[in-house]
Amino acid sequence: MARDKFSKLRDHRGNHDITWFRGQHQTSWSLKPKLYRPEFIKADETEIRDLFQSRALQLVHSRKPADKWEWYFLMQHHGAPTRLLDWTENPLIALFFAVKHHNYKEDAAVWLLDPYWLNHQNTFLEKKDISGPILPSWRESNQYLFDLEKAFEGKKIRTKFPAAIQAPHIDIRLHAQESRFVVFGKDHDLKEMFKIPKRKLGLARISISAKHVQRIEDELAVLGIHAASVFPELDGLGEFVCDQWMYQP
Repeated sequence: MARDKFSKLRDHRGNHDITWFRGQHQTSWSLKPKLYRPEFIKADETEIRDLFQSRALQLVHSRKPADKWEWYFLMQHHGAPTRLLDWTENPLIALFFAVKHHNYKEDAAVWLLDPYWLNHQNTFLEKKDISGPILPSWRESNQYLFDLEKAFEGKKIRTKFPAAIQAPHIDIRLHAQESRFVVFGKDHDLKEMFKIPKRKLGLARISISAKHVQRIEDELAVLGIHAASVFPELDGLGEFVCDQWMYQP
């Protein structure tokens, strides 16, 4: 795709300068979804999905997820291993995740991703003339997540390249965190796929000195970015109260 054609992807209202952000505790960490991390190397994704869905039915307080993608997004936001990697459109939310519960020893990081650029690198999507993040309802998304019935029949994900995908905010957590996702195929690590450029391209990293982490966390709280706002549930509120009253010598 020529450069001038790529620039036209942003001509529609609301598509200008879209950047997604992701906070991580260490600059050395990979950009790898949980399912592809060493501790889950022998995990069976199909069994995981079935286990989560069968047991979560009585635990969902909002509306029941309507399809496989809504279940998958819900799994991701409640800690189950998936091929999804969390991003947000709010840089302050990403900064919160970079500094919250930090060990103050290593430098943290906020990653920046241009989702248009990422999907432009995806030859499968380019052949389909896709501009920007895909949607779960699109035919192309079926290449990244099969129905459980097909998955149990042994159908395997063959698409290699990850794709930026826009999720419906079916859960209050997804809404509060302005969640966006990258869904992975057979490739395991976004960081290893691209050399991190010095000049502006589609993927970049901002390092945060460990010595500034506590000050940044305190300033985020003043701006209203804290556990109670990022996790708008009772657990988040409880953590916020602890943060407010914890003794710090």
